[in-house]
Parts: sequence; structure tokens; C-alpha cells
Amino acid sequence: MDSNLLGLIAIGVLAVIIALAALRFWGRRRLREVAADRRVTAVPGMLQGFGRSIVLGTDPARATALVEALPKRKAKPLGDGTWGLNTITKRDVVIAVRPTSDGSEILVTSLVEHSGFPQGLPIWQDFAAKVEEAATAAGIPVRRGQHGFRFTPPPANTLEHGAWVVTS
Repeated sequence: MDSNLLGLIAIGVLAVIIALAALRFWGRRRLREVAADRRVTAVPGMLQGFGRSIVLGTDPARATALVEALPKRKAKPLGDGTWGLNTITKRDVVIAVRPTSDGSEILVTSLVEHSGFPQGLPIWQDFAAKVEEAATAAGIPVRRGQHGFRFTPPPANTLEHGAWVVTS
């Protein structure tokens, strides 16, 4: 009887191990499918949100001063005339001021992709709203622009992430 009980316990343990391995395989497969579906539906909307720039009817120096005067919890100066929105790393979302024909434009120039998605859209939207408020309070005309992005894949066999770079 004891040997039969030990045999049943061994079979039960083996069945649990096989079931857990199958569940793990199925779970990972399902997560990959959901991530791929979400990537197809969510990323274009995210890129459209990041592509909405702020066009100010003032010179780039005044626009830069306006951005620098904002309280920056997340926007960090990167030292090359750009700012980074810090979600995972300092350069996840890079913001720059560019001159335009009728003033200047504050826009996202590049995005780093983590876990298959660009990160920091709510932070960019909050930052853009604060810039618009400050510009309106200063009497600067404000309108929104739109830019597109192209994907730059990471180099093969590296731990780097892909990046989205502004096209215009």
C-alpha cells in the first residue's frame, strides 16, 4: 500500500509540473498575442499624441525661456538645447524648440520604446498644456502643429531599445 501511495504522489507531482509548464507556455503565448494586437492599435494613437507640437508666435529664445520658466518635475535639461521627459530613462522623450516661419515650435524630436511601446505620453500632454497656459498668460499666440515619426530599430544583438524619430 505504501508503494502504491508513493507512486500516486509521484504521478500527481509529475502531472502538476507538466500542467504548470503548459500553463506557462500558454500564458506567454497569449501575452505576446495581446501585446502584438495592442501595438497595432495603440501605438499609432500614441504617436499622434506625441506628434502634436506647440507653435508659438514668438522667437525661439523667448519660447526657450518660457519652457525653462516652467516648474520641471519631469522635464530635465539635457545640455544641448533640449529637454528630456524622464519616465524610465532621461532621454525617453526628447523635446526641442525649433524656429518656424511665423515664430517657434516646441515639439517631441525622439522617443525611446520600452516593452514595445513609446513611454511618457501623459507626461508630454501635461507638459504641453502647461506651456500653452504659460504662453497664453504671457500674451503669446498659440496653435497646435502635427508631426509624424519613423521607427529606428535597435542594432542587432544589443540591449538597446528602438526609437521613434520625428520625420519633419
